[in-house]
Amino acid sequence: SVGSALYRVPAIRSTRAPAAPALKSFAIAVAEKDQLPEAERGMAHGRGIAAGAALTRDLANLPANVCTPSYLARQARELARQYPGVRAEVLDEPELKRLKMGSFLSVTAGTDEPARLIVLRHDGGKQGEAPVVLVGKGVTFDSGGISLKQPPGMDEMKFDMTGAASVFGALKAAAEIGLPANVIGLVPACENMPSGRATKPGDIVHSMSGQTIEVINTDAEGRLILCDALTYARRFKPAVVVDVATLTGACVIALGAHTSAVMSNDDDLAAAIEAAGRRAEDRAWHMPMAEEYHE
Repeated sequence: SVGSALYRVPAIRSTRAPAAPALKSFAIAVAEKDQLPEAERGMAHGRGIAAGAALTRDLANLPANVCTPSYLARQARELARQYPGVRAEVLDEPELKRLKMGSFLSVTAGTDEPARLIVLRHDGGKQGEAPVVLVGKGVTFDSGGISLKQPPGMDEMKFDMTGAASVFGALKAAAEIGLPANVIGLVPACENMPSGRATKPGDIVHSMSGQTIEVINTDAEGRLILCDALTYARRFKPAVVVDVATLTGACVIALGAHTSAVMSNDDDLAAAIEAAGRRAEDRAWHMPMAEEYHE
Protein backbone atom coordinates (compact mmCIF):
# COMPACT_ATOMS: atom_id res chain seq x y z
CA SER A 1 0.00 0.00 0.00
CA VAL A 2 2.84 2.40 0.84
CA GLY A 3 4.48 1.60 -2.50
CA SER A 4 1.23 2.44 -4.30
CA ALA A 5 0.73 5.64 -2.30
CA LEU A 6 4.23 6.90 -3.10
CA TYR A 7 4.06 6.06 -6.83
CA ARG A 8 4.30 8.99 -9.25
CA VAL A 9 3.83 8.88 -13.02
CA PRO A 10 7.19 9.48 -14.79
CA ALA A 11 7.43 13.21 -15.48
CA ILE A 12 8.39 14.07 -19.08
CA ARG A 13 8.16 17.84 -19.08
CA SER A 14 10.28 20.92 -19.58
CA THR A 15 9.63 22.26 -16.08
CA ARG A 16 11.50 21.03 -13.03
CA ALA A 17 10.29 17.69 -11.69
CA PRO A 18 8.31 17.90 -8.43
CA ALA A 19 10.16 17.02 -5.24
CA ALA A 20 9.95 13.42 -4.08
CA PRO A 21 7.53 12.81 -1.16
CA ALA A 22 9.33 13.51 2.11
CA LEU A 23 8.78 10.28 4.01
CA LYS A 24 11.64 10.17 6.53
CA SER A 25 10.66 7.11 8.54
CA PHE A 26 8.07 4.39 8.63
CA ALA A 27 7.36 1.77 11.31
CA ILE A 28 5.24 -1.33 11.78
CA ALA A 29 4.41 -2.60 15.26
CA VAL A 30 4.46 -6.37 15.86
CA ALA A 31 2.39 -7.67 18.81
CA GLU A 32 4.65 -10.60 19.71
CA LYS A 33 8.42 -10.92 19.36
CA ASP A 34 8.17 -14.37 17.77
CA GLN A 35 6.10 -12.81 14.96
CA LEU A 36 9.06 -10.63 13.92
CA PRO A 37 10.63 -13.03 11.34
CA GLU A 38 7.26 -13.48 9.63
CA ALA A 39 6.64 -9.72 9.64
CA GLU A 40 10.10 -9.04 8.18
CA ARG A 41 9.48 -11.64 5.48
CA GLY A 42 6.14 -9.99 4.70
CA MET A 43 7.81 -6.58 4.46
CA ALA A 44 10.49 -7.92 2.11
CA HIS A 45 7.86 -9.51 -0.12
CA GLY A 46 5.82 -6.32 -0.02
CA ARG A 47 8.82 -4.26 -1.10
CA GLY A 48 9.50 -6.68 -3.96
CA ILE A 49 5.92 -6.64 -5.19
CA ALA A 50 5.76 -2.84 -4.92
CA ALA A 51 8.99 -2.54 -6.95
CA GLY A 52 7.57 -4.82 -9.64
CA ALA A 53 4.27 -2.93 -9.73
CA ALA A 54 6.11 0.41 -10.02
CA LEU A 55 8.09 -0.88 -13.02
CA THR A 56 4.86 -2.09 -14.66
CA ARG A 57 3.25 1.31 -14.12
CA ASP A 58 6.30 3.21 -15.38
CA LEU A 59 6.48 1.23 -18.62
CA ALA A 60 2.74 1.53 -19.21
CA ASN A 61 2.60 5.26 -18.49
CA LEU A 62 5.49 6.25 -20.75
CA PRO A 63 4.43 7.70 -24.13
CA ALA A 64 4.76 5.49 -27.19
CA ASN A 65 7.54 7.63 -28.71
CA VAL A 66 9.67 6.76 -25.64
CA CYS A 67 8.51 3.24 -24.80
CA THR A 68 9.21 1.51 -28.13
CA PRO A 69 10.04 -2.19 -28.67
CA SER A 70 13.74 -1.24 -28.59
CA TYR A 71 13.22 0.60 -25.29
CA LEU A 72 11.57 -2.50 -23.79
CA ALA A 73 14.54 -4.56 -24.99
CA ARG A 74 16.93 -2.17 -23.22
CA GLN A 75 14.85 -2.41 -20.04
CA ALA A 76 15.09 -6.21 -20.20
CA ARG A 77 18.88 -6.02 -20.43
CA GLU A 78 18.90 -3.53 -17.56
CA LEU A 79 16.93 -5.97 -15.38
CA ALA A 80 19.49 -8.67 -16.19
CA ARG A 81 22.33 -6.28 -15.20
CA GLN A 82 20.53 -5.36 -11.98
CA TYR A 83 19.78 -8.91 -10.80
CA PRO A 84 22.35 -11.74 -11.06
CA GLY A 85 19.55 -14.33 -11.17
CA VAL A 86 17.89 -12.79 -14.24
CA ARG A 87 18.95 -13.44 -17.84
CA ALA A 88 17.74 -11.52 -20.88
CA GLU A 89 17.74 -12.46 -24.55
CA VAL A 90 16.44 -10.24 -27.34
CA LEU A 91 15.53 -11.61 -30.77
CA ASP A 92 15.45 -9.09 -33.64
CA GLU A 93 13.52 -9.25 -36.92
CA PRO A 94 16.03 -11.36 -38.92
CA GLU A 95 15.86 -13.96 -36.14
CA LEU A 96 12.05 -13.79 -36.10
CA LYS A 97 12.04 -14.39 -39.86
CA ARG A 98 14.38 -17.35 -39.39
CA LEU A 99 11.93 -18.76 -36.82
CA LYS A 100 9.11 -18.28 -39.40
CA MET A 101 7.09 -16.00 -37.13
CA GLY A 102 5.08 -14.67 -40.07
CA SER A 103 2.04 -13.94 -37.92
CA PHE A 104 4.01 -11.72 -35.51
CA LEU A 105 5.87 -10.00 -38.34
CA SER A 106 2.64 -9.27 -40.23
CA VAL A 107 1.57 -6.92 -37.43
CA THR A 108 4.81 -4.92 -37.50
CA ALA A 109 4.99 -4.69 -41.31
CA GLY A 110 3.53 -1.18 -41.44
CA THR A 111 5.89 0.56 -39.00
CA ASP A 112 9.48 1.77 -39.12
CA GLU A 113 10.06 0.63 -35.51
CA PRO A 114 11.73 -2.82 -35.51
CA ALA A 115 9.94 -5.58 -33.59
CA ARG A 116 11.60 -7.52 -30.77
CA LEU A 117 10.91 -10.81 -29.03
CA ILE A 118 12.16 -10.41 -25.47
CA VAL A 119 12.96 -13.44 -23.29
CA LEU A 120 13.50 -12.84 -19.55
CA ARG A 121 14.48 -15.75 -17.28
CA HIS A 122 14.45 -15.95 -13.48
CA ASP A 123 16.17 -19.20 -12.46
CA GLY A 124 15.09 -19.47 -8.85
CA GLY A 125 13.91 -23.09 -8.85
CA LYS A 126 15.69 -26.40 -9.16
CA GLN A 127 17.77 -27.03 -12.27
CA GLY A 128 15.63 -28.76 -14.86
CA GLU A 129 12.38 -27.95 -13.07
CA ALA A 130 9.60 -27.08 -15.56
CA PRO A 131 9.17 -23.28 -15.60
CA VAL A 132 6.16 -21.04 -15.38
CA VAL A 133 6.02 -19.07 -18.64
CA LEU A 134 4.41 -15.61 -18.66
CA VAL A 135 3.60 -14.23 -22.11
CA GLY A 136 2.81 -10.50 -22.30
CA LYS A 137 1.29 -8.62 -25.23
CA GLY A 138 3.71 -5.79 -26.08
CA VAL A 139 2.05 -3.59 -28.74
CA THR A 140 3.71 -0.32 -27.75
CA PHE A 141 1.23 1.62 -29.88
CA ASP A 142 -1.88 0.24 -31.56
CA SER A 143 -3.38 2.49 -34.21
CA GLY A 144 -5.49 -0.43 -35.44
CA GLY A 145 -3.37 -0.61 -38.61
CA ILE A 146 -5.37 -0.36 -41.85
CA SER A 147 -8.53 -0.99 -39.76
CA LEU A 148 -7.86 2.37 -38.11
CA LYS A 149 -9.34 3.08 -34.69
CA GLN A 150 -11.61 6.03 -34.02
CA PRO A 151 -9.55 9.11 -33.00
CA PRO A 152 -11.17 9.69 -29.57
CA GLY A 153 -9.16 7.77 -27.00
CA MET A 154 -6.49 6.62 -29.47
CA ASP A 155 -3.82 8.23 -27.27
CA GLU A 156 -4.58 5.50 -24.72
CA MET A 157 -3.37 2.88 -27.18
CA LYS A 158 0.11 3.39 -25.67
CA PHE A 159 -1.35 1.10 -22.97
CA ASP A 160 -1.64 -1.85 -25.39
CA MET A 161 1.66 -3.11 -23.97
CA THR A 162 0.43 -3.35 -20.38
CA GLY A 163 0.52 -7.15 -20.63
CA ALA A 164 4.21 -6.89 -21.44
CA ALA A 165 4.70 -4.34 -18.63
CA SER A 166 3.02 -6.78 -16.22
CA VAL A 167 5.45 -9.53 -17.23
CA PHE A 168 8.40 -7.17 -16.64
CA GLY A 169 6.97 -6.29 -13.21
CA ALA A 170 6.42 -9.94 -12.31
CA LEU A 171 10.02 -10.84 -13.22
CA LYS A 172 11.36 -7.90 -11.21
CA ALA A 173 9.23 -8.88 -8.21
CA ALA A 174 10.42 -12.50 -8.50
CA ALA A 175 14.05 -11.34 -8.57
CA GLU A 176 13.57 -8.94 -5.62
CA ILE A 177 11.87 -11.60 -3.49
CA GLY A 178 14.17 -14.41 -4.59
CA LEU A 179 11.18 -16.49 -5.66
CA PRO A 180 12.08 -20.22 -5.48
CA ALA A 181 10.71 -21.02 -8.95
CA ASN A 182 11.83 -20.94 -12.56
CA VAL A 183 9.94 -18.16 -14.33
CA ILE A 184 10.29 -17.18 -17.99
CA GLY A 185 8.79 -13.99 -19.41
CA LEU A 186 8.13 -13.78 -23.17
CA VAL A 187 7.27 -10.40 -24.68
CA PRO A 188 6.50 -9.98 -28.39
CA ALA A 189 7.00 -6.21 -28.76
CA CYS A 190 6.00 -4.18 -31.81
CA GLU A 191 3.86 -1.31 -33.14
CA ASN A 192 0.68 -1.70 -35.21
CA MET A 193 0.68 1.16 -37.73
CA PRO A 194 -0.83 1.90 -41.16
CA SER A 195 1.44 2.46 -44.18
CA GLY A 196 1.98 1.24 -47.72
CA ARG A 197 3.67 -1.85 -46.29
CA ALA A 198 1.01 -2.64 -43.68
CA THR A 199 -0.91 -5.90 -43.62
CA LYS A 200 -4.33 -5.43 -45.28
CA PRO A 201 -7.73 -6.93 -44.42
CA GLY A 202 -8.01 -10.14 -46.42
CA ASP A 203 -4.27 -10.91 -46.36
CA ILE A 204 -3.19 -14.43 -45.43
CA VAL A 205 -0.16 -14.95 -43.17
CA HIS A 206 1.72 -18.01 -41.88
CA SER A 207 2.28 -18.59 -38.17
CA MET A 208 5.33 -20.23 -36.60
CA SER A 209 3.21 -23.35 -36.01
CA GLY A 210 2.66 -23.64 -39.77
CA GLN A 211 -0.97 -22.56 -39.78
CA THR A 212 -2.40 -20.04 -42.25
CA ILE A 213 -4.38 -17.11 -40.85
CA GLU A 214 -6.72 -14.85 -42.82
CA VAL A 215 -6.61 -11.33 -41.40
CA ILE A 216 -10.10 -9.83 -41.57
CA ASN A 217 -9.47 -6.89 -39.23
CA THR A 218 -5.94 -5.58 -38.64
CA ASP A 219 -7.03 -4.26 -35.23
CA ALA A 220 -7.16 -7.89 -34.05
CA GLU A 221 -3.38 -7.84 -33.91
CA GLY A 222 -2.88 -9.15 -30.38
CA ARG A 223 -3.71 -12.77 -31.18
CA LEU A 224 -1.38 -12.61 -34.19
CA ILE A 225 1.68 -11.75 -32.10
CA LEU A 226 0.72 -13.93 -29.14
CA CYS A 227 0.17 -17.12 -31.14
CA ASP A 228 3.78 -17.07 -32.36
CA ALA A 229 5.02 -16.29 -28.84
CA LEU A 230 2.97 -19.20 -27.46
CA THR A 231 4.47 -21.53 -30.08
CA TYR A 232 7.96 -20.30 -29.10
CA ALA A 233 7.10 -21.03 -25.43
CA ARG A 234 6.86 -24.76 -26.19
CA ARG A 235 10.65 -25.07 -26.37
CA PHE A 236 10.85 -24.43 -22.61
CA LYS A 237 8.54 -27.41 -21.82
CA PRO A 238 6.61 -25.26 -19.32
CA ALA A 239 4.56 -26.55 -16.39
CA VAL A 240 2.08 -23.76 -17.06
CA VAL A 241 1.67 -20.83 -19.46
CA VAL A 242 -0.12 -17.63 -18.42
CA ASP A 243 -0.86 -15.11 -21.15
CA VAL A 244 -1.37 -11.48 -20.06
CA ALA A 245 -2.92 -9.08 -22.56
CA THR A 246 -5.09 -6.04 -23.19
CA LEU A 247 -6.61 -8.22 -25.87
CA THR A 248 -10.10 -6.87 -26.43
CA GLY A 249 -12.34 -4.01 -25.36
CA ALA A 250 -15.19 -6.53 -25.27
CA CYS A 251 -13.75 -7.67 -21.93
CA VAL A 252 -14.66 -4.28 -20.43
CA ILE A 253 -18.16 -4.60 -21.90
CA ALA A 254 -18.51 -8.02 -20.26
CA LEU A 255 -16.98 -7.32 -16.84
CA GLY A 256 -16.58 -3.55 -16.46
CA ALA A 257 -13.39 -1.72 -15.57
CA HIS A 258 -12.57 -3.39 -12.23
CA THR A 259 -12.41 -7.12 -12.98
CA SER A 260 -10.07 -8.95 -15.36
CA ALA A 261 -11.21 -11.96 -17.36
CA VAL A 262 -9.56 -15.35 -16.99
CA MET A 263 -9.96 -17.91 -19.78
CA SER A 264 -8.36 -21.29 -19.13
CA ASN A 265 -8.50 -24.96 -20.11
CA ASP A 266 -7.46 -25.81 -16.53
CA ASP A 267 -10.04 -25.16 -13.81
CA ASP A 268 -7.53 -25.56 -10.97
CA LEU A 269 -5.20 -22.98 -12.50
CA ALA A 270 -8.09 -20.57 -13.09
CA ALA A 271 -9.22 -21.01 -9.47
CA ALA A 272 -5.67 -20.33 -8.22
CA ILE A 273 -5.49 -17.12 -10.30
CA GLU A 274 -8.91 -16.00 -9.02
CA ALA A 275 -7.82 -16.67 -5.42
CA ALA A 276 -4.56 -14.74 -5.93
CA GLY A 277 -6.59 -11.84 -7.36
CA ARG A 278 -8.82 -11.76 -4.27
CA ARG A 279 -5.78 -11.71 -1.96
CA ALA A 280 -4.18 -8.92 -3.96
CA GLU A 281 -7.45 -6.97 -4.36
CA ASP A 282 -7.02 -7.30 -8.14
CA ARG A 283 -10.09 -9.35 -8.99
CA ALA A 284 -10.47 -11.75 -11.88
CA TRP A 285 -13.43 -13.75 -13.20
CA HIS A 286 -13.29 -17.19 -14.82
CA MET A 287 -15.09 -16.97 -18.16
CA PRO A 288 -16.99 -20.02 -19.48
CA MET A 289 -15.08 -22.33 -21.83
CA ALA A 290 -17.82 -24.91 -22.48
CA GLU A 291 -17.89 -26.86 -25.75
CA GLU A 292 -20.55 -24.53 -27.18
CA TYR A 293 -18.00 -21.69 -27.15
CA HIS A 294 -15.12 -23.53 -28.83
CA GLU A 295 -15.90 -22.48 -32.40
